[in-house]
Amino acid sequence: MDDGLRKSVEARTWVINEAVGLFRRKRLPIVFVYHTDREKGPEPDAKEFEFSTRINIREQDVKVVENYSNTFSRTELEEILRKDGCDTVMIAGLSATECILATYIGAMDRNFSPYLVRDGGASHREDYVRFVEEICDNLSVRALHQMLS
Repeated sequence: MDDGLRKSVEARTWVINEAVGLFRRKRLPIVFVYHTDREKGPEPDAKEFEFSTRINIREQDVKVVENYSNTFSRTELEEILRKDGCDTVMIAGLSATECILATYIGAMDRNFSPYLVRDGGASHREDYVRFVEEICDNLSVRALHQMLS
C-alpha cells in the first residue's frame, strides 16, 4: 500500500468504525468486502488480503470476496442484501475511484439506493475522494445516527 493510501485509510478508520458500530447497535446487516485479482492477487490467505486490524471486524461478520471493482459483479452480495430485506446500501472503504464508485453504480443498476458514508472512502489521492463524494449521494455518520435513532 502506498504512503498516500495508507494515510487516507488511517484518517478514515474512525468514520468506518463509527458506521459499523451504529449498524451493529441497530442490528442492520454489515458486509465486509475483500478484494483480490485472480492474476495479480493478493491471495486470500495473504496478509495484504486482510483488512487493517484497526477496522472493527468480528469473526461472525458477513464476508464477500470480489474479483472485480463492482462488488455486485459475480458475487453473492445482492442475494445477501435481498435476503435481509435491504433496499439501501451504505458504502465505505477503498478505493474511492475504483471499488466504491463501481459498487455505487452497481447498486443503482440493481435498484438499491446507494449512499457513501461521507469521509469513509479512501484513496491514494485526496482529490479523488472529494470528487467521488461530489458526484455521489453521501451521508455523514452524524446524519446516519439521527436517521437511525
